[in-house]
Amino acid sequence: MLVLSGLCGYMAQAQQSPTLEERFKNPPMEYRMNLNTHDVPHDPAQQKELLDRYQAAGYGGLATNVNWTDDYMQNAGELETFYRFVRSANERGMNVWLYDEKIYPSGMAGTMILDAHPDWEAEGLFFRDTVIRGPAAVSLPRLRGEPVRTAAVPVEGENPRIDRAVDLAGAVGSENVAWKVPAGEWHIVQVTRDALYEGFQAGNSRLGVAPRYPSLLMPEVTEMFIDVTHQKYAEFAGEKLGNLFTATFTDEPSLMAMSYTDQGFGVYPWKQNVSEEFRKRSGCVLEEVLLSLLLDEGSAGQRLRYIYFEIVSDFMSRHFFRSVQEFCHTQDLLSGGHLLVEETLMAQVPLYGNIMACFRKMDVPGIDVLTGMPSFTRRYLYSSRLASSAAELEGNRYVMTEICPIADPMFHDGREAPTADVRGTINRQMVGGVNRFNNYLQLHHEDAAGRERFNTYVGRVTSFLTGGVRAGKIAVYYPIETMWTKFRPLPMGLINWDQLAGGAPQAQALDGLFDRVSDALMESQWEFSYVDAQALEQASVEDGALKNGELSWQVLILPGVETLSEAVARQIDRFIASGGTVIALEGLPVNSTTAFPSKPIQEWVEQTGRTGRMGKNVFYWPEWSAEKLNRQLEGTVNRALRLDDSQNVLIAHRKIDGENRYFITNDSDSPRTFTLTFTGTGEAEQWEPQTGEIRTVGKTVRFQLEEYGGMLFRQKE
Repeated sequence: MLVLSGLCGYMAQAQQSPTLEERFKNPPMEYRMNLNTHDVPHDPAQQKELLDRYQAAGYGGLATNVNWTDDYMQNAGELETFYRFVRSANERGMNVWLYDEKIYPSGMAGTMILDAHPDWEAEGLFFRDTVIRGPAAVSLPRLRGEPVRTAAVPVEGENPRIDRAVDLAGAVGSENVAWKVPAGEWHIVQVTRDALYEGFQAGNSRLGVAPRYPSLLMPEVTEMFIDVTHQKYAEFAGEKLGNLFTATFTDEPSLMAMSYTDQGFGVYPWKQNVSEEFRKRSGCVLEEVLLSLLLDEGSAGQRLRYIYFEIVSDFMSRHFFRSVQEFCHTQDLLSGGHLLVEETLMAQVPLYGNIMACFRKMDVPGIDVLTGMPSFTRRYLYSSRLASSAAELEGNRYVMTEICPIADPMFHDGREAPTADVRGTINRQMVGGVNRFNNYLQLHHEDAAGRERFNTYVGRVTSFLTGGVRAGKIAVYYPIETMWTKFRPLPMGLINWDQLAGGAPQAQALDGLFDRVSDALMESQWEFSYVDAQALEQASVEDGALKNGELSWQVLILPGVETLSEAVARQIDRFIASGGTVIALEGLPVNSTTAFPSKPIQEWVEQTGRTGRMGKNVFYWPEWSAEKLNRQLEGTVNRALRLDDSQNVLIAHRKIDGENRYFITNDSDSPRTFTLTFTGTGEAEQWEPQTGEIRTVGKTVRFQLEEYGGMLFRQKE
């Protein structure tokens, strides 16, 4: 009995999770980077050779799928090959993710969905506004697609008179719209309905093909997608998918309603169920208010646009992301992956309605990174922070990135960026909150030993930073409701993979302000979270802080926020009364989510200005100033540490297991030496991710970082 008891105790101890120090010395596979592998070898010996090579290079696993044959998901032999490969990886302890599509974007099931239901194709409303001064006879090119509304709207003063619109349905010919324009200035508006294909992502070649894409606004699309992909994987596995895979990997599912190039017209995502829901929520027939969506910049137009994109957000987050998540949970599996153009607030509207709502319906939200070059990756700080903020608000542990360095070869003689540059790009994402990597990175400049060292570096940082919560005391409101009211359907397109040109000027201005606030906080090493309306409504107010779970914020920044629910306004009022600090930038709330404008919201703003708190713990700055914001934060928030040289430095600060953990990166291409001073009283340790060395340091420590290097510190309370 004593021997048996001792043996059981030994086995229990051996089965315990490794300590942080043990993980840091030799990071487990779950913390290392994965390689995306879409072509599974049929020969077992070749499968073994591939996995041997991955492990020798220090990779922790892979994201993979059944081979993309013409009979995708229907070939029993291919599924047998796939699961033999997956189980071989599992036996090695590798971390395997299930890539859920044939090519990309996810949601098509190859072409199976639209082959069965071509009427389910993604559609949009196209808007073209041509301003003409009459009298004149005009013949304008007809906007492609099926006409929905064609009208002429006169201008009086500076305002279009939508109530005096002239119907031009009879002026629409097979190729042109011909009309004799009366005297004065007129908007000739064409609104059509067409498939989102030519000029959109679906119409671009992906691995030599360009399959059409279904509308994720329709719940039946996702139901079928799950049935022919996820369910088929589960049936053939013969066991819960969670026994074999860490998570699913969905790749850029979207509403497709963003032109890749400026096509000369604006776009809203649309399907018939949107029109039906719009009538229920607004009391209006959509086709009768299309002119207002485009031309009315006032309160009536703002209300209609708010309702429209609230529907889009609800449909996208529930019909696709929640449905996939719910199925995954029946399989004890996490739902994960990344979206499209997550870096740009404006793009999030036509593609998702509200990307944070979509991230919240993913167990492992993620982002897409298309280069390893730091000169092109600044905005990935914000997209990774947005995904990680949503994950923390949902109590989720992981945030992923897919790095696909497609831009690098043209700058680096057909290869990826140098390893140091790649490290800088990855450091930025880890500062943003990413802790899982599914990559196409080959690390071209390294041999197997160099790749192993790099993967060990990444594994050490992610193992050190995974868990707990961000220790920031600053919350930045995600102003999506305000963006909805400003997002008039004007022409726009991508300048590059993370930035748009065109669109409504008011929407452009809000997009730019949101970026500037984020950039200023990052540059000044302020740790912060993005928060949405749900986060604030669910927060408690205690001793001058907003608290949501373990997250706690002393400062709330409202960037250009003009539309705010009354529930959020009441919560902010309690926060202010408790001593919390609110900083409103370039705009004050005017609308609620039900009234445009809202008398209660306006009265609340006026009352806040009369209470004597303005200038004490409530601030409104009509003009943006990074310097002014930083000065205010310095006088409000106590820093946990200070650096003697803070230029081009990024810092992540997490609270894990009752201790403070820091990641400090040199965000420049030159080696630098820093002096770091901790303001807390607890013992501090320096953890070197390149070597695995751990040492105790004093309250002040001098250390060096190579180009794009990183260093970790732990301070116990």
